[in-house]
Amino acid sequence: MSKRAKRAASVIVGGLFLLGASPAFAVDAATDGAYAWTEACNRTGCTLGHTYVWVKDRKADGHPVKAEYERRLSGGINTLWEKRGNGYSNVSGNISEGVAAIKACEYINNWPDDCSGWSRS
Repeated sequence: MSKRAKRAASVIVGGLFLLGASPAFAVDAATDGAYAWTEACNRTGCTLGHTYVWVKDRKADGHPVKAEYERRLSGGINTLWEKRGNGYSNVSGNISEGVAAIKACEYINNWPDDCSGWSRS
């Protein structure tokens, strides 16, 4: 193989590696009163390359909201709450393995939670 062909092949392989290593696309989910989303760190003040889950209460109804999410590698359902009320948001700690799925829920006492469907990345 010529030197030029080897160089081109290494550039292509390197580009494919970077595509595979890039963080997953952001995902979001919503109900009437809850909004949940993921955000990859791309600014100072957070761990670059890690993912964060956010949840926001969007309705003044007295019901707390939560984001339920599944980590990409370790699985299991994790929960992030926001209980302060309408307009407030909460953010998770950094998640190095990324988030595979997320849903937004409004917690309603003595009733089933009002949840969106699972949104997958």
